[in-house]
Amino acid sequence: MSFQERVEKRLHRLRADRNWLFVKSLFRPTAIIVSHKRSGFQWFRQICYANLRRHAVMPPGARYQHFNIERVPAKNRLDHNAILLVRDGRDVMVSLFMAATRDGPDGTRVWEGDGTTITFHDFLRTDFMELRNPKREVIRKLNPVDYWAKFHTDWLGNPNVVHVVRYEHLLEDQGTVIRETMRALGYREDEIRPVEIDLDFDKHSPVGKNLPTGYRRKTTGNWRRLFAAEDIAYFEERAGDVLRRLGYETDSAPPLARPA
Repeated sequence: MSFQERVEKRLHRLRADRNWLFVKSLFRPTAIIVSHKRSGFQWFRQICYANLRRHAVMPPGARYQHFNIERVPAKNRLDHNAILLVRDGRDVMVSLFMAATRDGPDGTRVWEGDGTTITFHDFLRTDFMELRNPKREVIRKLNPVDYWAKFHTDWLGNPNVVHVVRYEHLLEDQGTVIRETMRALGYREDEIRPVEIDLDFDKHSPVGKNLPTGYRRKTTGNWRRLFAAEDIAYFEERAGDVLRRLGYETDSAPPLARPA
C-alpha cells in the first residue's frame, strides 16, 4: 500500500469517527444549523454534512440546533455562519401535536407523558414550550404558536444568520437549495457540486392510527386537515406577520374535512 493510500485510509477512518467534526472545527469555520423543532433538521443536517466540505456541521444534539435565542451563551461560535431552517408554522403545529401525543380511546390523542386527552384546539393554546437560559433553567413557558413566532423573530434578527432555508424548497428542489446555501457560506462556483440526500421520513414521523384523515408524511399543507376556522384565526393573530416574513402565504383558506 502506497503512502497516499495509507493517508487516505487514515482520513477515511477519521471521518467515520464522531470526533472528526471537532477536529475539523479547529481549522475550518463552523456552520451551525438553527431550526425550530419538527422543521426538518435531521434531513438538512445530513445534506449539509454531505456538501459543506470547508465547514464542520454540528452533529445531532448540537448546542444550537433548537435553541431559543436566550439559551445561546454570550461567547458563542456562530461567527456569521448560521443557517436558519424554517417550515410553515402551521404544519409545524400539526407535526408537534402528533409527536407530543399518542393514540387515545375512540380516535383521540393523549399527551405522551401523563396520558391525559388533549385536542388540537387546546394544544395550540397550552403553555408548555419552555424558554431556557444558557444554564438550561426555564425562564417561562409559552404556547406553541407564540413560541414559534418568537423563535423565528429572534433568529431572523440575529446578525450571525447568513442564510434562510425553507423546508418546502428542499422538497421541491434540493439541488438548488444546496447551491444557494453554499454560495451564502462563501463557496466558489467550481466547488459547488450538490450531493442530494434522501431521508427515510418514517423514522422521524408521528406514530399511531389516530392520524388526521389524508395525513401524508414528507409533504406540506397537512395543517389544513387539523386547523378549524378558529385555529386559523388564532394562528394568524399571533404569528401571521412572522409567517409572511418567512415567505409563506396566509390566504386563510378554509380547512379540509376534519377527522371524526
